Amino acid sequence: MRRWNSPSRLLLTALLSTASQAMAAPAPTEARGMAGQERKDGFIPFIWDAAKGRVLMEIGFFDQDILYYVSAATGGGSVELPLDRGILESTVIHFVRAGNKVLVEQQNLKFRSLTGDAAHAAGVKDSFPSSVLAALPVESEAGGKVVVDATALFMRDAANVEGDLRRAKQNGYRFDAARSAFYPKRMKAFPENTEIETVATFTTTDAPGTLVNAVTPDPREFTLRIHHSFLKAPTGYTPRAADPRIGIFGPRFKDYSRPFDDAPETTWISRWRLEKKDPSAPVSEPVKPIVYYFDPAIPAPIRQAMKEGLLWWNKAFEAAGFLNAIQAKDAPPDMDPMDIRYAYVLWINRDERGFSSSGNYNDPRTGETLGSKTHMDTHRIRSIANYWDAYQGGLPADGSGITVADPSLIQPGAFDAMPKGQRDMALLRQALLTAHELGHTLGFGHNFASSINDRASVMEYPTPRVAVKDGKLDLSDSFQKQVGAYDVFMTRYSYTPLPTAQEKQGLDAIIADMRAKGILYVPDSDPRWTWYDDRATPVENLTESMAARKIMLGNYGPDMLKPGEPLGALRNVRLWMAYLHHRYAIESGLKYVGGQFNNIVVKGETLPPTQFIPGQEQRDVLGLLMQAIEPENLMLPESLLRQLTTDPTGNLEDLSADDVFDQFRAARILAGMVVEPLFDRERAARMIALAARQPDALTFPQMVDTILSHSWQAPIGGDGQTRAIRRVVQDVVLKSMMALGGTQDSAPEARAYVLDRLAVLARDLDRRKDGDPLTAAFYRQSARDITHYLEDPAAHAPKEVIPIWGKGPRSRFPLPPGPPLGG
Repeated sequence: MRRWNSPSRLLLTALLSTASQAMAAPAPTEARGMAGQERKDGFIPFIWDAAKGRVLMEIGFFDQDILYYVSAATGGGSVELPLDRGILESTVIHFVRAGNKVLVEQQNLKFRSLTGDAAHAAGVKDSFPSSVLAALPVESEAGGKVVVDATALFMRDAANVEGDLRRAKQNGYRFDAARSAFYPKRMKAFPENTEIETVATFTTTDAPGTLVNAVTPDPREFTLRIHHSFLKAPTGYTPRAADPRIGIFGPRFKDYSRPFDDAPETTWISRWRLEKKDPSAPVSEPVKPIVYYFDPAIPAPIRQAMKEGLLWWNKAFEAAGFLNAIQAKDAPPDMDPMDIRYAYVLWINRDERGFSSSGNYNDPRTGETLGSKTHMDTHRIRSIANYWDAYQGGLPADGSGITVADPSLIQPGAFDAMPKGQRDMALLRQALLTAHELGHTLGFGHNFASSINDRASVMEYPTPRVAVKDGKLDLSDSFQKQVGAYDVFMTRYSYTPLPTAQEKQGLDAIIADMRAKGILYVPDSDPRWTWYDDRATPVENLTESMAARKIMLGNYGPDMLKPGEPLGALRNVRLWMAYLHHRYAIESGLKYVGGQFNNIVVKGETLPPTQFIPGQEQRDVLGLLMQAIEPENLMLPESLLRQLTTDPTGNLEDLSADDVFDQFRAARILAGMVVEPLFDRERAARMIALAARQPDALTFPQMVDTILSHSWQAPIGGDGQTRAIRRVVQDVVLKSMMALGGTQDSAPEARAYVLDRLAVLARDLDRRKDGDPLTAAFYRQSARDITHYLEDPAAHAPKEVIPIWGKGPRSRFPLPPGPPLGG
């Protein structure tokens, strides 16, 4: 075989590829050598040696920054295996010559010297380790360029799949080089990027994990395609500093060149490079817009809605000075989804419902976004159909109060077989979800407090707004239809062009404007930071969601099924979407009990760093939580229970663990959601600490006594089902109190009060008389349990309060799976 530094190499003819590319980049060139060798010229020229199954790379520069990205080109098929198609690793590498080898050295960007001199920068670099990813043997050398066998860089676990499978408890998979190879169909070279793809197989001799077993034809071999991208490091971009008062993420590192009286921690934001065509104009089109390409696998009407949702952001960019900053296009059929140059929206299928997510190709040195891969989960559109099914029985018969989507989302003939309201809600939710996920690719983080400001951000996790009007459900405002006020502030902060000398002043002015308008962004320690909530206060949210839930359950039944659908399907996800409709309102309300408002404040601002939650608001929330565990709000109607036969499809998402639907198990799950968190040891400690400072505080004893008054001290009367559900609540309260009392590191006063109340309860139970044999036996046994427990609370504390949910591989979850509720 001829060596590539022989004279014959100079005679090879470059062939221009005619493959259409959506971006204006020259196509790769190819040349063929002897014995099946194929050369591709570009940023890093490479030679595909098919005869030996290896890749040779021609290195023409050393000790220079190269951006290197590792992606999954095929997916893991499960939301619990974090292996979706798209970006996995973003790094900066150097090629370093070391004798007869070239080292691929990943640079350590966690520690830097931005403004120090060369000696200081070298000292910082030498103080911390780097990582050598591979040592590539030199094959030949000529004219300052070195040809290396690069196979070792690619035939490895570059994406750390072994680690991901290990964290998912999937039993000892190891990269198997013998069953791995290159994938030449996806190996290309362009002037500024080179793309290499492999088929990577991971094998195990252990019993395969259940997650892998569910998605592979043979779980002993787990095979993915892994994509490697090399990109010429861009220049001319100016990083922008992050501010903790607004949720824009980016690279974090320590800069040891900062003054000694200043901390070295540094954070920049991630953003695309946008420049005005007319810098003097208040609003100008960009020199190069941000273009997103949508997977042709997305069904046409859904794709239209997704593109419109993305374009909502253009309104926010106008406030930052850009007109038509974002474009949404259908991906050409020949576009490579893994090509690093494109912002590509992928349509991801999994074996069950899962999350959508986004990954960016950022320059790790600066935070500049260069491309992105967004994973849109296909099941989300089905989730909205499930929502609709759960709601439809309570909707007005004349169709009033039904979601009306923006006409731009609706294409003629789209979803004609679906009810208009269901179709509109599905497409509107998909538009909103797209705005959310692609908002992440713009550099924006979540704002789970935006519901306080009436949908101030698409970066909240939305739940349908289900209001009650004239005794019927009202979906007319189910989802928001545009970006919110907070989204505009984020866009202004990230993308408004500002002169370098005035940038800090200009950014502070944007934050001050946000503060003046009362738009919230708070830390996750603040009770207002809650996903899937709605309305301005937890009292409003709980009141509305509990009223809507009552209507849903009252109308839940066979009428919601499709023709030919088995009645057993009534036990599937739609039942707990109705039964637990108030699930996230409960979570939101719980945060207010014993909570404190926390604000992100810098020196010089007048906003108080902490604020008491008014005691009366906490009492109102606690009162609604107690309503949620009253028997009438935990039971299911007998007319519905008679319909709940087993599901012949083998559904796992079932509130009951038995072939006979167990309504008491469902009640225990819901009661546990409310009660167990109220006896959390950290909450107890906060309540005692805050009550010492806050005159009108809801105290820990008041909370405990309120719970007891709605459980052990409440009347036990009623029919058999009412009495049984009351016992369920009492048992949940008992076990929750025991769990706190048996926790040694809980606040001693809280522990003492709980233990004292349990002792009083045991004495009271000994004196109780009840004609119902089950209740009487339950009381006597509870008294014995308490007496035994009090002998050694730490040793005898219960191991669980809420039962393990469901059957099959998902039985490890203590609650029905989520979030998001229903998909």
